[in-house]
Amino acid sequence: MSNPSQPRSGNQAFLDDLIAQSCATTGGHLWINPSQWTLYVSWGRSISGYDLDAMKARVLAAGGAVIDVRQADPDQVLHLAFNGPMIAVGEEPRFIICKALSYERLETVAARYRRAGAEIHNIPVPQEAGDDTLSLPT
Repeated sequence: MSNPSQPRSGNQAFLDDLIAQSCATTGGHLWINPSQWTLYVSWGRSISGYDLDAMKARVLAAGGAVIDVRQADPDQVLHLAFNGPMIAVGEEPRFIICKALSYERLETVAARYRRAGAEIHNIPVPQEAGDDTLSLPT
């Protein structure tokens, strides 16, 4: 299977189109963990690959949002991932049963990962005061 972040001639335009769609979608972003990247394009639509730095450079060059957790505290990243909320991509934030299954704005979730030590690019710090009090393990 080919790696989409190292596209062959026909795949480069396809990947660039997905990056543009992600940039145009509320909550669209590139997520990078130590083993792979995932580009969230729209609600229920994503693509993943393994050439982390090449894909990060492509998305940043397009002005896209990036959350890179490779340098973040792994315990805090796991705590945030398991306890939620998830990022609302192409939809409105909403509460579903519990916080872990709920969806929140990209800026709000990114602020939590920023405090855990993640690199955050092209995502503003939220200005409003809200429920941003998720406790992190120490």
